[in-house]
Amino acid sequence: FIWDTIEITWDKQFDKHFNRLCAFKAENGHCNVSQYDKQNKSLGQWVNAQRVSYKKNTLRSDHIQQLSSIGFIWDLLEYAWNTNFDQLCAFKGQSGHCDVSRNDKRNKSLGKWVSSQRVSYKKNSLRSDRIQQLNSIGFIWDPIEYAWNKSFDQLCALKVQNGHCTVSTYDELSKSLGNWVHKQRVLHKKNTLSSNHIKQLNSIGFI
Repeated sequence: FIWDTIEITWDKQFDKHFNRLCAFKAENGHCNVSQYDKQNKSLGQWVNAQRVSYKKNTLRSDHIQQLSSIGFIWDLLEYAWNTNFDQLCAFKGQSGHCDVSRNDKRNKSLGKWVSSQRVSYKKNSLRSDRIQQLNSIGFIWDPIEYAWNKSFDQLCALKVQNGHCTVSTYDELSKSLGNWVHKQRVLHKKNTLSSNHIKQLNSIGFI
């Protein structure tokens, strides 16, 4: 005798959609079916319903296990963030740094993501665990400050070598550093050089 026909019907419906999702994954390599996918609209709506139920803690544990076993994505935003982070790690492995430009045609979307992390950080709206993750790979929060410090370090090295901070803009070997030195003098005259930068330059006897 069947006491709960609703439960059995629900199980059949779940199994039906789950099997369709398995087939979708086999064909596409992922379980992320969009609600706006015209060919798989009902499956996309079902996938979204599972996420909603999961967030509400109303999804059965056996159903959670079934979906998890095929790599179901429970949180799309978290998944997207982690995917971009992994791409940034790969970029660093190849380039030696994390400073991806938005103008880099090959990595345009990654460059936009990097920029959005900096904006969120400035607004204090970036999660602490994400800040830690990005810090762990040497993420550059302020590319302008990073570039300034890089040039300052080059100037310090040049002073150690030559005993002074005078760099010619006509010296081919240190032309870019010479231009940077000239720019600092111009900014200082205009009173637009930050006090912190002035202190740093004064500390090494900048003229």
